Amino acid sequence: MASLGDLPLAAESLTALEAAGPLDLVAGVYADEEAGGTTDLLDAAATALAKHFPAQRAAVLALPVGWRQAALPAIRSWAGAEPASRLCLESRPDADAGQALRTLLSVAGRLEVRGAVLLDATLAGLPPEAIHALLEPVAAGQADCALPAYTRSVTEGTLTTNLLAPLTCALYGRAGQQMVGGCAALSGALLQRLLARTAEAEGWKAPATEIWLTTTALLSDGPVVQVHLGRRPRHPGRPPADLPTIVAETVGPLLTLMGRHREVWQEARDARAVPLIGGPATMLPDQGGVDVERMVRAFRLGLKDLLPVWEQIMPDTTLTDLYPLPFLAPDEFRFAPRLWARVVGGFAVAHHDRRLPRDHLLRALTPLYLGRVAAFLLETRDRSPAEIEQAVEEIAGAFEAEKPTLIGRWR
Repeated sequence: MASLGDLPLAAESLTALEAAGPLDLVAGVYADEEAGGTTDLLDAAATALAKHFPAQRAAVLALPVGWRQAALPAIRSWAGAEPASRLCLESRPDADAGQALRTLLSVAGRLEVRGAVLLDATLAGLPPEAIHALLEPVAAGQADCALPAYTRSVTEGTLTTNLLAPLTCALYGRAGQQMVGGCAALSGALLQRLLARTAEAEGWKAPATEIWLTTTALLSDGPVVQVHLGRRPRHPGRPPADLPTIVAETVGPLLTLMGRHREVWQEARDARAVPLIGGPATMLPDQGGVDVERMVRAFRLGLKDLLPVWEQIMPDTTLTDLYPLPFLAPDEFRFAPRLWARVVGGFAVAHHDRRLPRDHLLRALTPLYLGRVAAFLLETRDRSPAEIEQAVEEIAGAFEAEKPTLIGRWR
């Protein structure tokens, strides 16, 4: 077991980890101050380990973070019930969920476990069977990384569906359904690679750290699989961040990683599917709860207010194709996947060239993203799940088709 002394944990936590002795498997749960139901997820993780891996030396590690750490007393009590296999780790009071995720990665790596499953506490409600299903391919030596795949509505995860996943697949030749799925299972070998590179994600929020983790796994030589976990549990009490912030904190890291891995993605790579275990992870039709007209209005307002900014980011040919879109009626609005892929490519190049402050540039993408989502929801309205999947594949194909142009413009 490697030294734990320099990890950002309280002395009592370091002592408890050293006393836990050699471990084969760990489940790590990271929770911020607003994460309700954390002990339910901890119970599910403990049940999964005890029921399905009884011969393995295993423990559940809980790491609550946040200034008030509202979850801390309940988690301390939970861990105290079975101190040999339950550990409540304590970090700095200013740590966030991103720091907690990186700390759990480092702990698992230094404990030299054979496998680990890491879970965001917002997945409270995930059953033990799902946690077992995610960890099993890694524990059995069949995969270095197991990523989640969910049955979801066409309105869920549109940033991943329309940008994060298709861009990742076009760049690196493969991508899972989820780039920010809230959980992952990792082999000991992959943990060691991540442990050596955690500085690459230093200071990043949890979603950005997940994108870094997923990208690193996809770029590794080891096998990666997806595991269908059913519907993704939804945290009931946490207010969502504003959309421009979400875009900046997810798209920004993905574009930063593009710069770091230029030599990799500029080589020709044929896209290949990440194998799916279980499922299928169906995409369900929209039930009419999203105001598409409001999204179209936001796109129109963006073209009006942000055009001087967009002119510094996108080439004239792309802007020329965008100009007619505001004149379409909301129910006839179209924003073709190929044009959208060109827009994203323009932002990627401008981000790399630092033409504008990066946060300002990324926030300027938001109205364009809303326009694309409006078009996507209209394209898939009244479609069957199979037809919706075809629409998603069309987006991936558009990004793949635009890759040569992106390579040519990248300096």
